[in-house]
Amino acid sequence: MILPNEQAEIVDVLGNITDTFNMSIVIDVIQEEADRLNSLIKLYDDKITELPKGSISEKVRGKHLYCYLAYREGGSVKFDYIGPRNSEKVQKLRLKIEKRRKYEKRKRDSMKNLKQVEKLINASKR
Repeated sequence: MILPNEQAEIVDVLGNITDTFNMSIVIDVIQEEADRLNSLIKLYDDKITELPKGSISEKVRGKHLYCYLAYREGGSVKFDYIGPRNSEKVQKLRLKIEKRRKYEKRKRDSMKNLKQVEKLINASKR
């Protein structure tokens, strides 16, 4: 027969075990999220490097408007000729630059989320 005091101690011990078990599950889930975010950041880096850097600059030459890809190289800004404003080449490049900017934003957001997740992981180790 278990006395009331012994029963209370058993409940406390079981409660602590359950709390520790639940906490370890939470920590594992948080670690999985950190791994997922790190993978996403690497994926975004790979996608970003495949796409052109810079932006499209339009310049008037005579009576016509021409587009150039403007980007930094070292300490200076470079301009590479693309073509007339309405050309298919310019339109394709615009889409690629938009895609790159979306990936850069997603990478920034993922890095921000990873920072928060790492804070949780560090707090759980204390």
